[in-house]
Amino acid sequence: MNYISLSLTLFLSTFSYSDNNNPDNIYGYWLNNDSEILLIQTNNTFTRSDKYSVLAEGKLEFIDNKILVFRTDTEEEYILEYYLGKETLVVMKPFSDEAWLFNRIGD
Repeated sequence: MNYISLSLTLFLSTFSYSDNNNPDNIYGYWLNNDSEILLIQTNNTFTRSDKYSVLAEGKLEFIDNKILVFRTDTEEEYILEYYLGKETLVVMKPFSDEAWLFNRIGD
């Protein structure tokens, strides 16, 4: 019986840890200096687009102040470092020393 309660406790604590790992204020619409719009939805999907087309889309997972990206348009997977401020989001570009600077434009 103790084994079952321990297993259940560990199982439920995993859910609460992963829920707290997602920064709630990251969701919404973001605009960068290249006029690209990044939409991060509460189901942890994202779309980055410009006025002509979708540039990237996929699913996100937040782990230890990093974003694990699963692209659905190219099948690429990578980890990005990020910083989230009140109205700004800085995300390192994949396989680069450069970063995107996004400003919040909506929820």
